[in-house]
Formats: sequence, C-alpha cells, structure tokens
Amino acid sequence: MTALPPASEADTPRWLLPRTAHAPHPALVLTGFVVAAFAIGLSQQGAAGVIQDQVRSLDTTVDMIGWTIVAYALGVVVGAPVIMVGLAAWNRRRLLLAMSTVFVATSALTVLAPSVGALLAIRFLAGLPHGALLGSATYVGVLVMGAERRGKVIATLMYGLTAAAVVGVPGMQWLSEQAGWRVSYAVVTAVGLAGLLLMWAFVPSVRGTPGVSLRTEAAALRGRVLWTAIGTVTVGFAGLGAVQSYIVPLLEDTNGFSSEAVTVILMLFGLGMTAGAFIGGRLTDRSPVLTERVGIIGVAAMLLALGLLGTLGWPVVIALVALGACVQVFSQSAQAHLMDATHTSPSLGAAIAHSALNAATVVGTGLGAVVIGAGLGYVAPAWVALGLALVALVLVFSGPGYRR
Repeated sequence: MTALPPASEADTPRWLLPRTAHAPHPALVLTGFVVAAFAIGLSQQGAAGVIQDQVRSLDTTVDMIGWTIVAYALGVVVGAPVIMVGLAAWNRRRLLLAMSTVFVATSALTVLAPSVGALLAIRFLAGLPHGALLGSATYVGVLVMGAERRGKVIATLMYGLTAAAVVGVPGMQWLSEQAGWRVSYAVVTAVGLAGLLLMWAFVPSVRGTPGVSLRTEAAALRGRVLWTAIGTVTVGFAGLGAVQSYIVPLLEDTNGFSSEAVTVILMLFGLGMTAGAFIGGRLTDRSPVLTERVGIIGVAAMLLALGLLGTLGWPVVIALVALGACVQVFSQSAQAHLMDATHTSPSLGAAIAHSALNAATVVGTGLGAVVIGAGLGYVAPAWVALGLALVALVLVFSGPGYRR
C-alpha cells in the first residue's frame, strides 16, 4: 500500500471529508469505484440492451439509435482530456465527487428524453464525466494499492464494467421489454447515486497537481510511442463497439433468438468479459505488451469467426462469448501500456486510456451504423471491426514502443 498525502486540513467540515475517508481502507475505496464503474457500464453498455425498445418508443431506426451510442462515446473522448487538463489542480476526491454528480444528473435526464434529438444531446453530456471519473479512480486506486499492482487495480475497476455486462445489460434488456427503457435508465441513476455516496464515505483526499498548464500537460502527450499506444487501443477495441452496440438485433433479427434467449446470451457474453478481466489483470502485471499481443490475436480470430458464422445461431453465441473475453484481455493490457507511455502524468494517462477506448466505440459503432444504414445487415459490422483489429495487430508487433 502506497502512503497517501495528508488527508485534509484539521478544520475541514465532516460533510466534506467524513472520518471514514481519513484512513482509507483499500477494499472500501475500491468498492466505491467498482459501484461507480458498474453504473457507467450500465449506462454505456446497457444502451445496446434497450435499443429495440427505444426504436419502438421513439419511432426511429436501429442505426439512428446507434448514433446516440456514438454521442455518449464522443462525450467521453472530449471530456476525458479536457476535464483532466482543465481541472488538474483539483483535489482528486473533489473531482471524483463532482464527476459522479454530473453522471447521476445526466442519467436522470436520459430518463426524461422526449425525442431522439434530445437523447443525442443528453447522451453526449452523460459521456463527458466518464473518462475523468474512471481515470481519477484508477489513479487513486493505484496510490492506495501500490504501483506494482496497477494491473489488478485496472482489473478491479473492470469488474464493475463486466458486472454490468453480466447482470446489468441483460437486466436492462429484460426490464426494457417489461417496463420500458426509461425505467432501465432510472435504475442506472440509482446505482450511480449509490456509487457517489460510497465515494463520499471512503475515498481519501488526494492532492491534484497545482500549477499545471495546458502546455505542461500537453508535453505528456508527445511522442510516437504514446500515439502508437493510443491508436492501438482505438482500432483494437473498436471491434467491441461495432459488435456489442448491435448485438440484440443481430441475435433477434438475424439469428431468430427470442428476447428471453437474448437475455441469457447477454449474460454469457458478460461472463466471457468477466473471465477476460480476471485473466487479463494477472497477465498484464507480468507483461503488458505480450498480453496485448495475445489479446488482439484472439480478438481478430473471433471477429473472423463471427463474420463467417454470423447467421448460424449458437455458433454466433460461442464467438461472441470468446470475443468478450479476448477484448478484455487486450484492453486491460493496452491501458497499462498507455499509462506507462504517459508516466509523467499518470492520472492524465488513465483518462486518456478511457478516451481512447471510447474513441474506439465512436469508430466501431459509427462504422457499424453506416454499414447497417446501407442495408448490409447486422453481420457487416464484424467485418469492419476485423479490418481495424488487423491494423492493431500490426501495431502491437511492429509499432514504436512495442518492438522491444
């Protein structure tokens, strides 16, 4: 466990820093982060589970709802670096609580969205705090647990996201069929509020970096090694966005599964992601680059299988579950490598990692919406994602920062 800076001034009001946050216990700190990550996973990944009900409720099309998923991811891409640079001097506890508050508020607004246009704008705003929240949580988690266990910290936060995939996304899909997608997002709001309260109770005060300017932070974003790492995360992770965003119509409309069967399949997909998070976290602490290579090879293989078998029913399910596991192995090791590449500003590096992951969602989901809108069907996004994964495969074997 790494020693933290002094918790607070002696006269800090208790409502700002309760006693439980003065001597932080790593497990309790990470619990708050995991619940917040679970809420974020519900908000982002759950969008794929409620897509069919949104199409009916808002009288629109699947590809149009796909753009609302893109809007959320664009919010993350923009918000993560801008907030982390603009608010670099903020105490990390204060930043975490502020971002959680924004997340809860925008989740509540999502429930009230009257049209697709309003939903597009609200989902963009909802994405803004995502990267700064998870990036700061990763940074504080590493301080609490120790830098030598950063892989396990990333994996622990991923458990919140993968728990959303196992329980939350199928649950939101089922709830949207029973009570409507707005009720599903009301649940997201409640979980986000629980995460906010846990962080208020247990997260310690951690100093920001006063005196940091846009120029000094931008200095951490220079070099071919860093931008190769960002590009690798983006193109390698795009496969998940391209496939997961349209997984429900792929299963229901293309493969003929019932909505009840889809709920079970979504749970299996989430279990695959959870297994990948568990394996990836441990392998990453041994060798991030080697783990990244193994992960992206698996991603490319499963996308190829999905493209070839995309209309055959249960073989599609097997390919999806394996894809979820391989994507998690790749993404965690890629995040660790990216944080290493921004060693002069680790909290910014963690936020940039989430920005890159969501840039991947923009690319994958956006291209998926294009090919679906062109009438090429719900299997076509897998072929687009495969092309991007092959680019990442080349980068992890021959790009700057990967060759040694």
